[in-house]
Amino acid sequence: MVDHLVMEQIRQLTWKPGRPVDPPDGGWGWMVALTGFVVCACSYGVTRSLGVFFVTWQDYFSVTAAQTGLIQSIITGVLNLAGFGYSLSLITTMATIGRYFTTHRLRANSFASIGNSIVSFAFPPLFQYLMDEYTWRGALLLIGGIVLQVAGFGALVRPIVLKGDVTPKCDRTGDVIMKQSSTNGEKLLENSSTAESTPQTTHYSPRETIMRKISSVIDVKLLTEPRCIVFGTAVFLFGFGRFVPNIYLVPRARAFGVEEYPSAFLLSILAIGDIIGRASVVLLPEWPKFRRVDQYAVNIFLMGVVTLFAPLAKTYATMAVYSGFYGLLMGGCVPLLYSAIAEIGGANRISSSLGIAMFIRGIGNLAGPPISGWLRDITGSFDATLLEAGGCMVLAGLLLFLLRLPMFQNTETEEDIVEPEVKCLLTAEKVQTETVSVQTHIFRETTC
Repeated sequence: MVDHLVMEQIRQLTWKPGRPVDPPDGGWGWMVALTGFVVCACSYGVTRSLGVFFVTWQDYFSVTAAQTGLIQSIITGVLNLAGFGYSLSLITTMATIGRYFTTHRLRANSFASIGNSIVSFAFPPLFQYLMDEYTWRGALLLIGGIVLQVAGFGALVRPIVLKGDVTPKCDRTGDVIMKQSSTNGEKLLENSSTAESTPQTTHYSPRETIMRKISSVIDVKLLTEPRCIVFGTAVFLFGFGRFVPNIYLVPRARAFGVEEYPSAFLLSILAIGDIIGRASVVLLPEWPKFRRVDQYAVNIFLMGVVTLFAPLAKTYATMAVYSGFYGLLMGGCVPLLYSAIAEIGGANRISSSLGIAMFIRGIGNLAGPPISGWLRDITGSFDATLLEAGGCMVLAGLLLFLLRLPMFQNTETEEDIVEPEVKCLLTAEKVQTETVSVQTHIFRETTC
């Protein structure tokens, strides 16, 4: 039936998971932020506390520091690769938070990311206790049960359709309807009935199919924009050095003769500073000439400077002071990173921007710890690892300051940004108008 075909095609074209709205800047968004709190706690909170296993794994497997560092580097690296492991929940949740909030985005990101700081205070001593009681294998089994709580909270992440979203690409016969929006109902019916006998089929090569799939979920244009290239390079360098202190802080303390539990407590001190940093970063005002990306640059630059002085910490007291300062700065960098990503890529492309940024940072997380462990093996000291990490973060901060140059300024407004694969020309409201028109015409034709 012609009318059934037309209505089915219109239904497919007009279906959406909700009516387009402006970002509510609150409401159910706080439930999504709560999910982000749990997800961050069970992802970054766990990976940042695995340093207590370092010496045990190295002794058990009789391997070098570089090989032992691969364990945590793979976990933290894959964590940021969209579609794998922790990222299945982490990137999705954080991207959804960015769509629910505008004015309170930094506050929501701070609340979500503070989850890993709170548990990072409790997890290192807990993991050490579990390892002493149940061996490292039993401890990992119990940690897996803790992480499983993410599954239940995932039900709170409800997608939202924003008015700034563009309508998805139309591939089927309804494409005729969408492209010829100016025609009357009779023309629409004619095109649809013709489609019944001559279906519109387009064949693509495997390479074209893959590229179209990628373009449908990621705005690859971001990879060609100069400011995004600079930002991505800085994010890679930051990821390269960020987790090095978390991994080698405990074994370095053990090398200086500190006992197991006091060494593990250094990570708890770092977590306390992290909590304070994430809670206080929301107090930072947003100046037009000193944006979130600039604040993020200052933050990671100072993280690098503090880490460059870390080799001077040779007593437990000085190690504790370094842990506190590093944690304080690290706590501020995560909420600022998510807000900076929204500024660089635009709110309408936050999912693509976040996915690409996390992928790049994941590569840095994957490469940093093993190279740092290799430096430890060839120098016989953990100081070289700290200097390498600090240098990378200082360089990342300096690169981000380049974004203040006129050549890296964004000249497009969010309304100008359109996904490259989108060909539909009507908004959801216009589609609904066309639906009423076609329904009226079909009714008239069938009653005549």
